[in-house]
Amino acid sequence: MKRFKKIICLVTALLTAVCMTAVYAETADQGEEQGVDEILQMMDISNVEQTEGMGLEEMTDAFTESAMGDYLDNATGFSMQYPTIFQFNEETGNSAATADGKATLSIENYDNATGLTREALLEAIKLEVPDFKPGSDDNNGCIRVDRKTGSTVQTDLYYLTGKSFHHIILTYPAGEEEKYSSYIEYMINTMETNDTDLG
Repeated sequence: MKRFKKIICLVTALLTAVCMTAVYAETADQGEEQGVDEILQMMDISNVEQTEGMGLEEMTDAFTESAMGDYLDNATGFSMQYPTIFQFNEETGNSAATADGKATLSIENYDNATGLTREALLEAIKLEVPDFKPGSDDNNGCIRVDRKTGSTVQTDLYYLTGKSFHHIILTYPAGEEEKYSSYIEYMINTMETNDTDLG
């Protein structure tokens, strides 16, 4: 079941980020072939070694094991997978950076003791980012806000449940949106908490 979920998360991320205008295959065989092509792209940008003869499931496992790490906040039960190009250490806590320092990732976890609602969160986001327009709610309950400031892009991910609130911030170079968007979609699709009642 966990392996199946990883496959679904990866394929969903790839289809969203890379194939927004593509026509999806109608048969299972064609869908599998498309999934293989897309994961090969992800493996390329993640520097994952490819092995001839691997099927989609094996490639997904190889990608997840080599390019994605597991994050868990014990206090809230929030978990997700994140690209291992970001390196966490004890000194930085919930903040990480790529080896070249050009991209950063930080994760903030809060108890939702104040009863923050999705509507109030959206209003707060609109005050900070006036041109923000909420997307559909089919993104695993996560609100995504992208903004470009000069040569940098900042992506804020807000994941709210009845008991906890999580704010993930990624900054990365402008011009690398396609690469990071694939990672971000994968991260979004792996987010979960012990509390599944969204606020």
